[in-house]
Amino acid sequence: MKTLSRAALAAILIASTSSVAIVAPAYAKKKEEAKAPGLQLSKEAREFAVKIDEAARAREAAPAEGKAQADAAYAAAVEANLPGLESVAKNDDERYLAQAYRLQFEVLKMGNGGNDNAMAAPLDALLANPKTPKEAIGRYAFTRGNIAFNAKQYPVALSNYAKAKEVGFTNADLPLLMAKAKVLGGDPVGGIADIETAVAADRAAGKPVSEDLYTYAITALQKTNDNAAVQRWTRNWLHAFGTPKNWRTAIYVFGFQGAGAKRIDKKQRVDLFRLMRATNGLAGQDDYLEYAELTFSIGLGSETIAVLDEGKKNGKIPASSTTASQFRSDAVKQIATEGTLAAQEAKANAAKTGTVAADTGDFCLGSGNYAKAIEMYRLALTKGSVDADEVNTHLGIALTATGDKPGAKAAFALVKNPPRNEIATLWTTWIDAPAAGAPAA
Repeated sequence: MKTLSRAALAAILIASTSSVAIVAPAYAKKKEEAKAPGLQLSKEAREFAVKIDEAARAREAAPAEGKAQADAAYAAAVEANLPGLESVAKNDDERYLAQAYRLQFEVLKMGNGGNDNAMAAPLDALLANPKTPKEAIGRYAFTRGNIAFNAKQYPVALSNYAKAKEVGFTNADLPLLMAKAKVLGGDPVGGIADIETAVAADRAAGKPVSEDLYTYAITALQKTNDNAAVQRWTRNWLHAFGTPKNWRTAIYVFGFQGAGAKRIDKKQRVDLFRLMRATNGLAGQDDYLEYAELTFSIGLGSETIAVLDEGKKNGKIPASSTTASQFRSDAVKQIATEGTLAAQEAKANAAKTGTVAADTGDFCLGSGNYAKAIEMYRLALTKGSVDADEVNTHLGIALTATGDKPGAKAAFALVKNPPRNEIATLWTTWIDAPAAGAPAA
């Protein structure tokens, strides 16, 4: 989400200043207009103002085909008379009229390619003028805040956004802009707190919450050391906007780029790929092939085959892919050296430690035999001498696949050390998310 474009700024300001001439009936000729409360202008100020007003009225009344000509005539009238009006303005009424016309003139000159900083001074003047209509204050303050934000003047932006909010101005982007101004101005805690307040208020009112609020909070928090807050916001974001694309983004940012990529080993990355697969987040051939290569590299040929077959079935891997065919051929050879499941199970039962049982559980998990995987993982934990965090992670994944959500959450809760406990938290988030399904077999 960005601040308003120049064209949008101009539209807001033109909407709030085009009626300047109409609200200045002190120099209007009609008796009924003269009776209405209006701006108190001196004779000197009125002479300049009338000429601008006449051009403004002609501009407003101009048909579409004559708009360019009317704009030019108005600009010429303002350019010729506004300096005079500004020079003779003595009271707030006269200053307001001069400031409003100055703002409108700057907007007209700016168009889509000008410098919006030219609007800052007339906006500041209007916001300080007691004669500025109350209904315009919010628009002016919001626009002034955007100009300051674009100029990286975050304290100025924040004060104007706050003024806009105070007078009741509403804009879908205002809460996030205020939070951004705080974060970028050196107050990330205050900015994130504002976002949290905005989200809670929208929820309480039954209003849809902008996804931008979540994603900006997560991005800002990732620059801090508050991993717990990152996880909490990520969980809330995925609960509210749990699309396959968002799940892929969350998983990828966590374990496939930057600092996350450096601390995640191959086995842990496979567990992240498993979650990406479960959430339908595998985006294309590259994801499937990397997943397949990783599983093969740690001896899980059965999972390599399952992943490749799924990718071809859903069209993500072209049937002509020689890389996929080679991976699959190598995986078949790998499986042939492992012996039957019955033989592996017998070795696991006979072993003094749980290592063989854990490996057999991984074989079963990769091939979709979740019931047997659960049995082997529990045997491994009973026999001991295994990485309990790893085994409990895999036990939780297998239990998730069978639909045993309470059992899966209990297993994930036993994972204590980073980064596996964070991986377990991601899996638990998916279990708790609305409409969570089961991993692909």
